[in-house]
Amino acid sequence: MEDYGYYQKKARRQRSGAPLAVRIIDIVMLVLTVLCTLLLVAAYLAAYIDPRKAWIFAFPGLVFPAIYVAEVLLGLWWVVRWKKYAFGVAAVLLLGIGAAGRFYRPDLRKRYAEPKPSRSELVVMSYNVMGFNNRFAGEGKPTVQLIADLVNANNTDIVCFQELGGDLSKPAVNSFIPDLKYYKAFPYELEWSEGSYFTGLGIYSRYPIVASGLLPADGSDRAFSMWADIRIQRDTVRVFNNHLNSTYIDNDDIDYLSSLKFVSEERTRARFSEIAGKLRESYMRRAPQAELVAEYVAQSPYPVVVCGDFNDTPASFAYRRVTHGLRDAFVEKGSGTSGTYDRLFNMFRIDYILVSEGVEVLHYYTFDNVYSDHMPVAAGLELAAEYACSAPVPPKDGFRTASSV
Repeated sequence: MEDYGYYQKKARRQRSGAPLAVRIIDIVMLVLTVLCTLLLVAAYLAAYIDPRKAWIFAFPGLVFPAIYVAEVLLGLWWVVRWKKYAFGVAAVLLLGIGAAGRFYRPDLRKRYAEPKPSRSELVVMSYNVMGFNNRFAGEGKPTVQLIADLVNANNTDIVCFQELGGDLSKPAVNSFIPDLKYYKAFPYELEWSEGSYFTGLGIYSRYPIVASGLLPADGSDRAFSMWADIRIQRDTVRVFNNHLNSTYIDNDDIDYLSSLKFVSEERTRARFSEIAGKLRESYMRRAPQAELVAEYVAQSPYPVVVCGDFNDTPASFAYRRVTHGLRDAFVEKGSGTSGTYDRLFNMFRIDYILVSEGVEVLHYYTFDNVYSDHMPVAAGLELAAEYACSAPVPPKDGFRTASSV
């Protein structure tokens, strides 16, 4: 019998004798994997933890896509290295596959022809218009006219505007809309005046608005949510238009983050602390607003469409609270990433169209028209016949009535 012991020991030494540099890299990658996994789990929890109780979880949720992609890359590293850590990374990634699907939707549908609009299709648009700021003007037209043209060109039936006002009076804004034969509803609290800026809400509709109003005030100095009951032939649908609390991040903060100056700047810690403080305050303010919207949505006697600028990502507590019992039109019919905020590399989807039972989503669009710092979003919807309602139901006590103009 030949003695293979020497060769077996040599083979074992060769297998275990990876170069020192590779072993060091593996250790570094393992540390990064542990840290990234912990951040990803925290990002998963962000939607479930009220920021008023533990605000720190909201921050990983803000950058959920970046953390998820980093975890994917780390998982690929361990696959290439043929290490068992790949199984742990895969398990964590699978745990959040549903959350990831709210940020990115692969377009797997076969397209044989452009879909023909249904006769019963209802086109709903949500647009934060940034006060119709004329720095976005072009084609020899003011911004308000460009936005009105966009609304008209897409045969929009219902439009929910946020940040109405700016340097325009209410009659000036309306002067562009009557040509579209729209009904209009504004909360009566909104005071419009020449030269003033106000982050107001408004709903325009091709169909009659039979009732409208505001949700009860939350102590802030502006309306953050309004509603309108809209009669569509024999149906009635309740539309909520929302503009949840701002992030308080101003243009200087955005320019600072976008320029990546923080990579080498000495004041990095102080500046990040300042920005984090603004975000923390905004998370805590949006939480009760989201809960109030969810409460009133749940009490609607009609099918519901919820639109607006939530100032929060799909991995947030506010998004989860408002979407409870609703469906996200982007998740159902959208594709790609569809960021809706034009700053910060267009990474963030913070504008939404949500629907309740009784409303089918046919199409979803994110427009790339740069007439504001937000992208308009629109959805083609269809109301189920069994939800037809011929008479409006009075709104619940607590709504404040608003005038239709």
